[in-house]
Amino acid sequence: MSDRFQITPCPAAQRPDALRLLHEGLDEDQQTTLVYALNETAKHPEDAFEGLLVADAFQGGCGQGVVWVQLAPGSTAVIWRPAISSPAAVALLEAAADFLDLQEIALAQALANPESPSESDLLSAGGFQKLACLTYLTLDKEFFPSSQPVSELQFQSHASDDPDRLGKLLLRTYEETQDCPELNGVRQPTDVLEGYAAQGTFSAEHWFFVRLKDQEGDQDVGTLILTEHAGSENWELVYMGVTPSGRGKGLGWQIVQFALWQAARGGAQRLVLAVDEANEHALAVYRKAGFVVWDRKTVFVRLGGKVL
Repeated sequence: MSDRFQITPCPAAQRPDALRLLHEGLDEDQQTTLVYALNETAKHPEDAFEGLLVADAFQGGCGQGVVWVQLAPGSTAVIWRPAISSPAAVALLEAAADFLDLQEIALAQALANPESPSESDLLSAGGFQKLACLTYLTLDKEFFPSSQPVSELQFQSHASDDPDRLGKLLLRTYEETQDCPELNGVRQPTDVLEGYAAQGTFSAEHWFFVRLKDQEGDQDVGTLILTEHAGSENWELVYMGVTPSGRGKGLGWQIVQFALWQAARGGAQRLVLAVDEANEHALAVYRKAGFVVWDRKTVFVRLGGKVL
């Protein structure tokens, strides 16, 4: 199929038309997210669009289709798929995969509407493989705790100031995780931390070591990473993890309550997060705290030049 189309990086002069065509080919919610992503690129150099690829069927222009490989920190990328109706859609995704391999990107992901089998079929045909179904949850500020929750845990902020300790702790929390376990080992801890730091507005004050006193003294049993999305007045629970030795003790519930308290102190209108639908224990904790579903997406990935 790819030999029917000439797929090339989009010339700067054609970029407005290409981005308009890309936007038109997405669902309404993805269109909104794309606009946000494009606004964010204004903070970055010109190479933000080196992964914007167009298919012109040897006729000039970009009318046959567009795909954008949005490179992101931490050896990651986001794939903005071409329109399903594009005759060059599969060829564009194959070209995007080649671009990812050349850039040596460890983790590239694309989101699909779980109610749209055609989106999933297209991503599969283009060389991406289903990873998980994500549930996006939200809790409004009226349900935040009005005072600091009682907890046996200690929360030590500025965890990002000690990346070696934090990286090792992350690896421990990933052991036997139910949240996208296929991603374990795909990236180095330094890359993972860089990716987390790029979410929202970074503040070391909102990165925590979670500690618990036992017979040997205070021990790291988990970590909590929060971020603020200033433009939307949302706070996001970027990552929460507990080590295997700390599981089954109700620590996750205490961490979530502390996260809500931090969001309340920061003036957030709501706290949002995403969780793998297969992680039933985490979902139960979030439901108990009052979180409700506001969206669902299927995640497709390409890992380090290969699929799962």
